[in-house]
Amino acid sequence: MAHLTGNFLSESPLSPKAREALGDAIEQGWADPRKLAHSAARARLLHESAMASLAENLRLRPDEIEILGEPSLGHFYSIAGLLGPKEALVYSKVDRKEVIAIARDHQSSFALGVDSSGRIAAADLKVYKERIGVFALQIANGETGVIQDIEALIANSGGLRIAADFSSAGTWVPLPSRWDSAFFDARAWQGPQGVGVLAMHTGARWKNPLPHLGNTRTPQSASLPLTIAAAVALEEWLESQKAENTRLRTLSTDLREQVSASIEDCDIAGDLAQSLPHITSFSFLYVEGEELLRRLDAAGFAVDSGSACTAEDLQPSHVLAEMGVLTHGNIRITLHRDATAAHVTKLAEAIKVAVKDLRLP
Repeated sequence: MAHLTGNFLSESPLSPKAREALGDAIEQGWADPRKLAHSAARARLLHESAMASLAENLRLRPDEIEILGEPSLGHFYSIAGLLGPKEALVYSKVDRKEVIAIARDHQSSFALGVDSSGRIAAADLKVYKERIGVFALQIANGETGVIQDIEALIANSGGLRIAADFSSAGTWVPLPSRWDSAFFDARAWQGPQGVGVLAMHTGARWKNPLPHLGNTRTPQSASLPLTIAAAVALEEWLESQKAENTRLRTLSTDLREQVSASIEDCDIAGDLAQSLPHITSFSFLYVEGEELLRRLDAAGFAVDSGSACTAEDLQPSHVLAEMGVLTHGNIRITLHRDATAAHVTKLAEAIKVAVKDLRLP
């Protein structure tokens, strides 16, 4: 996946409040909370406070969550902890590569397609409702921003256990009415990289899927300072989230309208009304996506590409292909808290100029 950083369109840096909390935690929370020393006791109090804050703000109980210092393993923990070796795994064809990798390695996996809007038809899930197994429910797609019709899918899931994936959500999406495990990534609320939150519903049949000794559910290797920064970032993000969502949705609407009105043969993946407010995926006919990224980077805009996100073989985006959207000439734009209407106008103009130049014979 092409990824360029450097300004308001890149992965947003921690807020000043979260950075301050991180600095304080490095000073006070460096010790191992499991030890007996005075410094360890202080670190233990900081850890308990951070866990209580994360749980409260995610609408969970502290004993239902674990912090992962290896967020890339979050999907595996969430799904494999529920899934028996001979049980069914049902997932979406537009799911993350980590989930697709788990499905390919499991002997009984079933993939659900999506329509042109990127949503699963809830009726398609009925075929599997009598099976024993797990439904890997991606709440929102990180490439297009499309949010699934969660409760309709839950209603048609029968006895399948639910492994909910919130790792791409950048807006508040409540836990579904029924769930067994859930995974969150702190980057979804503009927290630090390297912090995942794994939730296991009380009473769910979940067990640590990796070889281990003792009764620990996860490796317990997460950084305490990063965990504290993630908790502070979540508190701050929720305080302004409703107003910020409205603002970002307006900016995304303006961006989509300006680009589509000025550039022919442009596909936009997903309906913004059913998507995260800050993500837009454009595809342009007769344009090389990687070169478009370079042109925009030179103009001061850091964006991503939906191309080649599933594997190392540089295949086009499986998400866009499944939706029937152009898979080449693709860029994904994520607007963060520093984005303004002036930024959006400049970006739309930069895209227009770059596409025009790249389409010249």
